[in-house]
Amino acid sequence: VSTQSTGDILDAKVEKVCVSQRLVTSLCCIVTSQYGWTANMERSMKAQALRDNSSLGYMPAKKHLELTPDHSIIQELKKKADNNKNDKSVKDRVMLLFETSLLASGFS
Repeated sequence: VSTQSTGDILDAKVEKVCVSQRLVTSLCCIVTSQYGWTANMERSMKAQALRDNSSLGYMPAKKHLELTPDHSIIQELKKKADNNKNDKSVKDRVMLLFETSLLASGFS
């Protein structure tokens, strides 16, 4: 799966999809922008009892999905996507990768 097609599938859920320079064995990960909230801060702000809901709209982390292009699962997804651009199973698997990496990175 290319970063462009993955970004199109995830649309507003991530700010950017890029090739990872730090991952070796992991499939993908979620990182936050330099000035966004970390996963722990985002969880803390959502859990506050007397919070102002207006602040939750503009401060949550801008998430970046980093992919490892050499991983066998990514290569298989790329082959499937190249064969059929509108394959629903590719879209479902990309969403599954995103949601799994959210949990692994500490987001809810």
